[in-house]
Amino acid sequence: MKTTFILFLACIAALQGHARTTDTAWPNYGNATGGGRYATASQIDKDNVHTLERAWVWNHGELDEDPKKNVGNVFECSPLVVDGRLYLITPHSQGVALDARTGEASWRYVPQGLASEGMRANRGVAYWCAGDEKRIFLPVHDGRLIALDADTGKAVMDFGDDGVVNLRKLFGLSDNSLFISSPPAIVGDLVIQGFGIDDGRPDKPHVPLVAFDARTGAERWRFNTVPQAGEFGVDTWADGSWRGRGGVNVWSIMSVDAENRLLYLPCTSPNYDFYGGDRPGANLFGNSLVCLDAYTGQRKWHYQIVHHDLWDYDLPAQPILADITIDGKPRSIVAQIGKTGFVYVFDRVTGDAIWPIVERAVPASDVPGEQAWPTQPFPTKPPAFSKQGLTVDELSNITPEVNKELREEWAGMRAEGLFTPPSIETALVMPGFHGGGNWSGGALDPSTGMLYINSTEVPCQARMIPTKHKSVRYRNVAWARWRDEEGFPANAPPWGKLVAIDLSKGDLAWEVPLGEFEELTKQGIPKTGQENIGGVTVTAGGLIFVAATIDEKIRAFDSKTGDELWSARLDAAGYAAPITYMIDGRQYVVICAGGGHKKGLFNKHGDAVIAFALPAP
Repeated sequence: MKTTFILFLACIAALQGHARTTDTAWPNYGNATGGGRYATASQIDKDNVHTLERAWVWNHGELDEDPKKNVGNVFECSPLVVDGRLYLITPHSQGVALDARTGEASWRYVPQGLASEGMRANRGVAYWCAGDEKRIFLPVHDGRLIALDADTGKAVMDFGDDGVVNLRKLFGLSDNSLFISSPPAIVGDLVIQGFGIDDGRPDKPHVPLVAFDARTGAERWRFNTVPQAGEFGVDTWADGSWRGRGGVNVWSIMSVDAENRLLYLPCTSPNYDFYGGDRPGANLFGNSLVCLDAYTGQRKWHYQIVHHDLWDYDLPAQPILADITIDGKPRSIVAQIGKTGFVYVFDRVTGDAIWPIVERAVPASDVPGEQAWPTQPFPTKPPAFSKQGLTVDELSNITPEVNKELREEWAGMRAEGLFTPPSIETALVMPGFHGGGNWSGGALDPSTGMLYINSTEVPCQARMIPTKHKSVRYRNVAWARWRDEEGFPANAPPWGKLVAIDLSKGDLAWEVPLGEFEELTKQGIPKTGQENIGGVTVTAGGLIFVAATIDEKIRAFDSKTGDELWSARLDAAGYAAPITYMIDGRQYVVICAGGGHKKGLFNKHGDAVIAFALPAP
């Protein structure tokens, strides 16, 4: 194992150190194995970014002529770039390699027997190398992990069952409740594939996180995110409610501290996520940041960010690892962005909070049988990056008529801040069920300690009604964004923001609206920002790149001031995270523009991978 680990570190050093100083790669989902989406490429800077133009476009070609059949085409991929090739996964879980200079396809792998199962996003692939072996791990949405030769795109037949490890088969699941939506984590000779279990399926059993041998597909370790009999944390599930409990999965992106051999898991909510009367207790490791020994799967530390979740406040974003100076001292940190609108910052080795996190009393539930946890964690620093809760005076006032309409609706709602529990009345949840922050996470410039986050600022509603289920006695029938009659969010703008947080001090540096409704701007209404889903990337050229918004644009902002410096119209909305790399002395910015129906956002569908660059010499 020691030899393999040394080969792994050598691979990473080659990818991130780069033999040719004019070239840079993007070898992991967040560029570094610990996320952060920071690029050292600086050819594109504040002075020339306004001259960016399209360099190439590639289309995946999976759209149907009937728009109704494209609902499941969700193109959220953030590609990788290694050795001059760009690797990605399409909405139909096909693996593709493109020439990073031209966008010309080198190979395409089509998984056989793929069933259409509705909306299933997948956000990327993973790259592994050891010596001369180079593999792309393709996470198919139906629960299969496939190993492909990075040069040829052919299945590596000595991995698993003819190149495939099937998680549904491994865990004995005969239906489509288990899905994959994110790339696996790579640690030395291990590949660790996260997955999700549908939140609305309370009868599904617990499924552990498993590490596989990256060469053979053999199982190496398991970790129970819902503790089983005799394990640490099982006492947080009163009345034996851990038995047969589903959820608490890791559907988002994990992070790796290769030097300390640590793996960080952003864990999700227990099932069912809006009612916990059948699971009294705090419910570890639900909604927890968990740190494991990457080679054994043993727990090192954890922090539960939401106790006994009732809001679907799962941890959606990749934990960000960085070495920065905080309050004058060098610190190795992990920063977890939450749907709650908070950033939770810890020492990544010990798990100690960098700044105090205090337990504060929160409202009780009025749902019969529900035992909402009486307190929740509130970080003292940094301040919240998203609005938490809403008052009647903070309703939208884009016109007097809209404000009057919303005030009348407000009279029948329960609104008591960030942790207003779902109610037999209509509860107002702010941030909404999608954040705040979501899977897009953030980007961190390690040279300055600045963290950049795109945030949605839209309230949601939750109303519980009785069911005939044997244990989940109530379910949420609202689960919707609250909007006015014109379809705009019910709160006063901004409805979407780009935020900068100075982690060296724990302070908010600046925030600006992200996105624009041109029809409102023409009416003289200041830029409102928009709901958004997708990520940000920051570069050494002093730029932040982000698409994510309904208005189908990609933008560049000044990372010091938040000033918008450039924008370009995309073929469809870019509900993905951009990447940037240099090859043959030219820097490219790439975004997957798939648009479509995502989290209540409606746009035309697209199938384009679009690369921008400065004008060719």
